[in-house]
Amino acid sequence: MFDAVPFSGWSFQFLPSSCAVRLSFNFSLSWCRAGYAKTETPPDEFDGISIPGNFLWVLSFILAMLRILLSSALLLFVISGSNAQTNQASPNFEVQKIATDIYAVMRKEPPSLWFNPNTIFIIGKQDVIVVDANISSEFTREVLAALKQITDKPVKYVVNTHWHEDHIIGNHVYRDAFPKVQFIGHRSTLTDLPTIGATNRKGSVENGQGFIDLLKSKIQKGEDLAGNKLTEEERLGYSSDIKLVSSYLTESPRFQIILPTVLVDDRLELHDGKRSIEILYLGKAHTAADLVVRLPQEKIVICGDLLVSPIPLVGSTSYPLEYGATLEKLLALKADVIIPGHGPVLRDTSYLKLMIRLLKSIKEQVEASVLRGDSLEQTRKSVNLEEFRRLFAGDSQHLSFVFQNYVFLSATAAAYRQLKEKSGPPKSPSGFTQ
Repeated sequence: MFDAVPFSGWSFQFLPSSCAVRLSFNFSLSWCRAGYAKTETPPDEFDGISIPGNFLWVLSFILAMLRILLSSALLLFVISGSNAQTNQASPNFEVQKIATDIYAVMRKEPPSLWFNPNTIFIIGKQDVIVVDANISSEFTREVLAALKQITDKPVKYVVNTHWHEDHIIGNHVYRDAFPKVQFIGHRSTLTDLPTIGATNRKGSVENGQGFIDLLKSKIQKGEDLAGNKLTEEERLGYSSDIKLVSSYLTESPRFQIILPTVLVDDRLELHDGKRSIEILYLGKAHTAADLVVRLPQEKIVICGDLLVSPIPLVGSTSYPLEYGATLEKLLALKADVIIPGHGPVLRDTSYLKLMIRLLKSIKEQVEASVLRGDSLEQTRKSVNLEEFRRLFAGDSQHLSFVFQNYVFLSATAAAYRQLKEKSGPPKSPSGFTQ
């Protein structure tokens, strides 16, 4: 409770629990009566000027009221400053305090076809660990500005949960601000980022403007990418995609791709003076390089794109045959809080368990199709994920389209590729490779 500030017959107290101001009035207004016969005080002298005593009383009253207003303003300033750490105003994200000195920068962009990841701040005794950068330096600078409103401690490590563009392009913003910063990634990033990553980047840059033009024309025509009437959800999604791709393309001539300087094979443990931070590789899933950041003391897991909601992001560079087993290991960590690469904070395991079911179904159905000798086209005709489309996308026309592209088409192709690579080229009856 704050100290009471008395004045004459007034007393008031600030109550932190409700941020209310309680006033109790116990003074008499008899001085207002005509003539002031009973309450008028003898005149006082001030600098040779005679001032009625009741005038001084009124003046003191006004000064006291100003004191109240100033104190109230100061309290509101302190309260708003405290709340700013967890609810910083931004059109692109909201900073949520997950636990003591653990903050999540949760993106506000609607789920659609292009992405911008959540970022996490782990504030230690002397420095900060950041998990994931953003799709461009423009967005990463906004996130860094939010961090600087919370703490002036330097960033010591940036953990890239995997090597996809939306998680790494903004890395150099942290290097520019903190020249001694180290970048943590899985060892396979050293080979995947300069090869598969470079190929994907080239395609994104070459096709990006065409994609923007297509979305703009669809919005203007009032139809979606499938030719249906455009819904408001799709309009918002396409508008967000245009913004993200535009920011990405604007920076593309100046991309600074930073490879990890600290490599993880299976496990890396850090200590920040307050807690233990475990950086784990649980297996192939969304990529071959997915890292999970675990805070055992707080029972928090930061899992990158192993989990994405509301629609899973299986993707063309995924490993559906192992994905489900990797998620089983994630489930075994028994976290109370799971922060996904995209989508809201999860405080139970229902979504994780649904994704495990989805990946198990994809694996089993594609394996059965390949065993029959089906082509990819035949495999896609035989695989039925309608149950899961309804569970993830519901009646949403837009989310159903996202599911079709980032789950059904990409997952079946990736699983089919894996199985074909595993079986190798066909052999002749003699056993020799043809």
